[in-house]
Amino acid sequence: MGINIKLVRVDSRLLHATVQLNWNQFINADQVWVVSPHYVEDPFIANVMQLCLPKTMKVNFYSVEQLMEQLQMKANTKVMIIFPNLEIVEKAVRLGFHTKEIQLPYPASRVMLKSLTEYFSQEDIKRIRYIQEQNIKLFFQTTPYDNKDYTIFTK
Repeated sequence: MGINIKLVRVDSRLLHATVQLNWNQFINADQVWVVSPHYVEDPFIANVMQLCLPKTMKVNFYSVEQLMEQLQMKANTKVMIIFPNLEIVEKAVRLGFHTKEIQLPYPASRVMLKSLTEYFSQEDIKRIRYIQEQNIKLFFQTTPYDNKDYTIFTK
């Protein structure tokens, strides 16, 4: 069967209580893969983030290149993948990472959000458009109780 990607999320906060408490019961992942080269060799952060998860789940930290290697593994694993930002997502997509869709948490000012330029930098908008060109949908959703909101990304 191989790697089963249950959820791909972009969240600068990485793994935190909202993710663990809200998403774990809905996606039923065995592992959380954090794709951030800054934390690959940081056992302290790994230990702290592991505390956010039930004992049955494991958190792993990978560089983009290590992520691509892990995705080739034949292990029967259900994973949630978290990227800290769109820059690292774009790098992964350029190296061949593909998924159907990528979730971003709603910004705090979601009621006022009318266009990408109100929340994202021009560089991130270029990244979003590149990712979309690879047939990957992006949407806002903070908790599993929120509806997926694709509208801002289609304008």
